[in-house]
Amino acid sequence: MGIPCKLTVDPEDIVIDDKRSTALFRILQESLTNISRHAEATRVTVSLKEKDGHIALRVRDNGKGITKEQLSSNTSFGIMGIRERIHQFHGKVRISSSPGKSTTVVVRMPL
Repeated sequence: MGIPCKLTVDPEDIVIDDKRSTALFRILQESLTNISRHAEATRVTVSLKEKDGHIALRVRDNGKGITKEQLSSNTSFGIMGIRERIHQFHGKVRISSSPGKSTTVVVRMPL
């Protein structure tokens, strides 16, 4: 994508079953696709952390943001896909943003 990306994994040896690993990969992939298509970002940070029996993936960009209307739109298939993927693992997703500012996607699921 040509956008510098910083990755942090804590701890470095996280063990995740195949289904959760695939879901997290697809969520990250969709988040990065949305950033490259829409955000006009110049920097991305990604973190994957395990704590207290949960795993959390956080993707943040420094792009132009997204409106509440866009977040809740029936045509935002990528965001809908992220919500559906995390829901099947009884996880939670939080997307925070405002126009002209960065966007952060955080998903958290039990291991």
